[in-house]
Amino acid sequence: MRKLLLLLCCTLLLLASCGETETPPVSLESSASDSSAPTIATEPPVAPVEEPKEHRVSFIAAGDNMVYYGNVRDAQKNAEGTALKYDFRPSYTDIKPIVEDHDLAYINQETLMCGDGYDLSYYPRFNSPTELGDAVVDAGFDIIGMANNHMLDRGESGLLATLDYWESQPVTRIGAYRSRADFDAITVLEKNGIKIALLAFTYGTNGLTLPASSEVYIPYIDEAVIREKVTEAEALADVTVVSIHWGYENTFRVNEQQREIAKLISDCGGDVILGHHPHVIQPIEWIENGDRRTLCIYARGNFMAEMASDYNMLGGMLSFDLVKLGNEAVVVENALFIPTVFDFNKNFYNNHIYLLEDYTEEQAKNHGISYYGNHTTRAALCGYVTQNIPAEFLPAFLKEDS
Repeated sequence: MRKLLLLLCCTLLLLASCGETETPPVSLESSASDSSAPTIATEPPVAPVEEPKEHRVSFIAAGDNMVYYGNVRDAQKNAEGTALKYDFRPSYTDIKPIVEDHDLAYINQETLMCGDGYDLSYYPRFNSPTELGDAVVDAGFDIIGMANNHMLDRGESGLLATLDYWESQPVTRIGAYRSRADFDAITVLEKNGIKIALLAFTYGTNGLTLPASSEVYIPYIDEAVIREKVTEAEALADVTVVSIHWGYENTFRVNEQQREIAKLISDCGGDVILGHHPHVIQPIEWIENGDRRTLCIYARGNFMAEMASDYNMLGGMLSFDLVKLGNEAVVVENALFIPTVFDFNKNFYNNHIYLLEDYTEEQAKNHGISYYGNHTTRAALCGYVTQNIPAEFLPAFLKEDS
């Protein structure tokens, strides 16, 4: 009986085992091709955003460069023992590194340099040695402004001779033109990817005029001409810089005509106005014009000139950057006034342009204006700057006093 029950249990277990179904193995191949399987979406790679390229030009502009008898005598002394007849280069050694550090450097060359066949002359009608021009180029200046009230001091022939000299040098000259067509072909320089149009005008030429038969063109201040040429320049270039000889001498005040002409230039699209002639410094300002503005310095004072008063010894260089981002309009940035002092001793030797920052009280005390019975101090010279140049344009050493 026990054997029968054992046999029955084994039979039942065998039947239960035969009723189970086996789970089929999973095929990786069929799973991968199954259209019902979930998929992971992928996005195409994103191209990196390219930053617009920045173009930048550093520009510096010096004031009135005038040579009197003492300058020439000093340059003759400097040249002793050399092959030169005159050497003006020592006068510029302190400012040379700053000028050379800029991409473009402009100077208002107030006196003619007629060369052979012309006697040297001084106030009121100037003619300087061409060695002065050699020194200006050696100092790093490469844009020469000629539009000023002394440009006809030696007549048409003297102006043409001076043009001959400058055209032999590695510089761009503006402000004196061989013909109206020469003037109409606006000077445009391209530097570091920025096109810069250069214009120049003068209020007059001390009553001197060209012969009626002359083809030479002098760009006198004329509202219609300024409007035409600045507008044209804006169409040709990215930025327009206008050099202009204007204002009253020996006054820090800007007159109404200066302001009217400056506004006209700004209205027509001019970007920078470089004023000169008063032989003293005059203010710097931004002329606001809708969504744009014009940088204007009304006068940069004397760079080199043996005049009698301490305010005539003070001048300055205006430094700024022209910046273009991609295809955007050029903007003017980092405008800075760098004050200078023209120094000589009471015998009119040792003519030298110093940075006001480095000029000492002892030097001021011994300045050659004592020949005229005048005197100055470093504090007085600094005061002329801080009283006339807005604080935003001052170098750090003067901002504390402004």
